[in-house]
Amino acid sequence: MASPGTGARCPLLEQRARWERKRACTARELLETERRYQEQLGLVDTYFLGILKAKGTLPPPERQALFGCWELIYGASLELLPYLEGGHWGQGLEGFCLHLELYTQFAANAERSQTTLREQLKKNKRFRKFVKLQEGRPQFGGLQLQDLLLLPLQRLHQYENLVIALAENTGPNSPDHQQLTRRWFLRQGWLLVVPPTGEPRPRMFFLFSDVLLMAKPRPSLHLLKSGTFACRALYPMAQCLLCRVFGHSGGPCGGLLSLSFPREKLLLMSTDQEELSHWYQSLALAISSQKN
Repeated sequence: MASPGTGARCPLLEQRARWERKRACTARELLETERRYQEQLGLVDTYFLGILKAKGTLPPPERQALFGCWELIYGASLELLPYLEGGHWGQGLEGFCLHLELYTQFAANAERSQTTLREQLKKNKRFRKFVKLQEGRPQFGGLQLQDLLLLPLQRLHQYENLVIALAENTGPNSPDHQQLTRRWFLRQGWLLVVPPTGEPRPRMFFLFSDVLLMAKPRPSLHLLKSGTFACRALYPMAQCLLCRVFGHSGGPCGGLLSLSFPREKLLLMSTDQEELSHWYQSLALAISSQKN
């Protein structure tokens, strides 16, 4: 009679090993890309922001419009990296959630930033010469300022993908599990809200693991908060029923999602079907995380 030997397979152990390999690979990628991201933030802070402040090449209002909350975002990365280097993924990312509002502000200011850059390069000769000189530094690897200003938004999407992958491959018995699956930012972007009557209205949405936030841009002439968003509604994901109304076929016409809550139904539309599919997956993940 055969007895279990060293060659016996255990599907559960094999699955756990696969999860651990994926988790280790994702954690390594998160750490390595955060180091590079922090280095790039620091280079812009030193060679653009720091020198512009010292020389006065750009007036403070234009400098603020161009770089927004760059220094605070750099500071948030400086706080996060030691946790990642120490392997404290859950603790570090949970604390980093407190700084996500900075990325919201930065995203809201992105169009204004690019407009300011174009205007200053056109009319400010000193600034134009300064930017060309700094862009030529080998540390920037040929990237122009307009590319560098997009780094935080690009990193935000990387955070989204990497943290979701890290959470999916972290077992429930891990000390990091609760922190990684708690109120984490999943996605942001513009969607069209389809009302019962009238035309669809564009709104900015911010999806966390426990709530969906709908926001509206504040007026550009607002004295203190121009370029930011005002919250219009919060929807708890634990009470959400999600349905894809149309947009299953992969065609070019976009699609429509239905989100039902106890007292309200939300219809969200996008003309980009791939983008809508990403939203559907992120929403489904958020709902699932609240039910586990």
